[in-house]
Amino acid sequence: MNFRIVGDETRATGAIIEFLDVALQGPDGEVHSRDVIRHPGGVGVLPILGDDVVLVRQYRVALDRPVLEIPAGRLEPDEEPLAAGERELTEELGMRGRLMSLGELHVSPGYTDEIIHLFAAVDIVASDREPHGAEEVEAEVVQLPLTEALEMVGDGRITDAKTQIALMRVERSRE
Repeated sequence: MNFRIVGDETRATGAIIEFLDVALQGPDGEVHSRDVIRHPGGVGVLPILGDDVVLVRQYRVALDRPVLEIPAGRLEPDEEPLAAGERELTEELGMRGRLMSLGELHVSPGYTDEIIHLFAAVDIVASDREPHGAEEVEAEVVQLPLTEALEMVGDGRITDAKTQIALMRVERSRE
């Protein structure tokens, strides 16, 4: 594939993301305009307690409703994914554990460069919960069997993509 980015212009900058108009030259030499959102990336952590997993139900403003998902957050500048995963586990759940990589995923490569690094957390111990922001303060911690969480993926009760992928990768690793 013979595509080449030949320019970009920042249209807007927010607290987390940057919105760009990217000039893309195709194989025929024609230049096309594409919307792109630059994002610093994030992490998601699936805590495992025996046959159970721990999720969090928190309000998500973009959907205007609560979502059941794995603890997750964005990478801070110069922060390594493993450190961010440990931070999110403590902030959202008040837990510490040994993190094992479940790989990464591209959120929606048609318009954003955001990558989420997924981890499973094992050997969990309790620590002080350190929520940040109103959504985390009001979040509900939910512990349930992995099998039930997978059923919830299958019947549409868990709609969050990073959570679905983390659950399925953990299930596959146990086979």
